Amino acid sequence: LTDMVKGIRAHKKDEARYIAACLRECKEELAQNDMELKAEALLKLAYLQMFGHQMTWAAFNCVEAMSSPIFRAKRIGYLAATQSFSPHTEVALLTTNLIKKDMASPNSYEAALALNSLANIVTPDLSRDLVADVVGKLASPTPYVRKRGVLLLYKCILKYPDALRPSFPKLKEKLSDSDPSVVGTAVNVICELARKNPKNFLSLAPTFFTILTTTSNNWMLIKITKLFGSLTPLEPRLGKKLVQPLTNILTTTQAKSLMYEVVNTVSLG
Repeated sequence: LTDMVKGIRAHKKDEARYIAACLRECKEELAQNDMELKAEALLKLAYLQMFGHQMTWAAFNCVEAMSSPIFRAKRIGYLAATQSFSPHTEVALLTTNLIKKDMASPNSYEAALALNSLANIVTPDLSRDLVADVVGKLASPTPYVRKRGVLLLYKCILKYPDALRPSFPKLKEKLSDSDPSVVGTAVNVICELARKNPKNFLSLAPTFFTILTTTSNNWMLIKITKLFGSLTPLEPRLGKKLVQPLTNILTTTQAKSLMYEVVNTVSLG
């Protein structure tokens, strides 16, 4: 047993020396002018962070890579920022114009990259400054970008609640989007927002009723049924209108989870 303990301690010392050497190497590479080399160093640091080795000291280097015209370096920079930025990362404010520029890129991959990453690093200040640009992406010709924009808008509203009122009309439009995945995303976001204050979304009851009676997506039906469970106490007339569609669901669906939500909604009503 003593030999085993000694072996473990020796292994830990060897590992610590190896990690220290890797970190020194990364710092040397980040000091170079070669952006691809810097990006590789950030990628190694992002990997090491997953094992508990902090890379917060490389925050400015993340911003450097994010601003690179080389897409691979940009993607690594955003990844590293996503993993290492916190609400207290001061250089995050330096990314405002950069993210704005990337979201406006005609390259849908760059735009989606900025949207995905901002969702993970968004702060109240970034949300306030960029929410208008996020709302603008809801009109993108690319469904994937529209979907990511809707999801990001949810994160922005959580960080900066004042963003809900001006963005609400555009968010509502996505309930009638031509792409089913965008509609599903909008339903999810609105249902999550309505959990805190259902009254704000009572005006959407007719739209949700239409979706309830036309969609065959069980996941979406569960979300909408739960939402009506919150709205019915606010508008008694909804209860009578929901009797037929909820009865149809109960008699036709095989999904136990959907049955449960329907029964729960009826009991609340």
